[in-house]
Amino acid sequence: MKIHELLRMLLWPAVVVCAVLVGITFFTQFIEGRSAVLDYFLGIVDLRDERTFGTWFEGCLFILTGVSFFLVSRHPDLPLFGSIFFVLSALAFCFLSADESMSLHEFFGYEFEQLTGNVDGTRLAERGYSWVMLYAPAAILMLGIMHRFYKTLCRRVRPAAHVLFAGAWIGITAVMLMENAESWSVLIGADWPYLTCFEELFELAALLLFLSANLFIAEENDL
Repeated sequence: MKIHELLRMLLWPAVVVCAVLVGITFFTQFIEGRSAVLDYFLGIVDLRDERTFGTWFEGCLFILTGVSFFLVSRHPDLPLFGSIFFVLSALAFCFLSADESMSLHEFFGYEFEQLTGNVDGTRLAERGYSWVMLYAPAAILMLGIMHRFYKTLCRRVRPAAHVLFAGAWIGITAVMLMENAESWSVLIGADWPYLTCFEELFELAALLLFLSANLFIAEENDL
């Protein structure tokens, strides 16, 4: 069995698990505080918390998506820089897997805040929300380079691949917007509890869309 065949076999089960986890996360927010027993058991799979089944599974999905980027890096039409870029993208997604489990982004955001003092004296102090200022430029650069190479790679695959890539880029943009909205809600003292639920929804959707689109390319070229 080739790697792209294994990924294809795992894709639909992953979609089902993601749908269940997102549903549980929204339901957990809806009934939060009404039952200590339900809060405990639902918290085991809540996507919003670290060290839960939900974040473990999401970390696994980051790795699978990283593997799909590695497959794309072997495409014969890619120049050397393109191959190196997609290998680095694969490694970046593997790093994000660890980030998801250990909240490294919040740690980096906190350290950045301590270094710059950019949120001193505000409600955002010591919360680590400044990670967006570090990750967003890298994500924008990465997506821009991807777009350049995907225009070449998608010429020989089904039109659906273009739609999937566009959806993935929209998903990543939505994650950043949700995080910024969450920061703003903290800053003004508002209560927008479902923002993190939508953030996790868009994050999982982006991962599944990237994985699906990369599989189209890998299968079409037998990578």
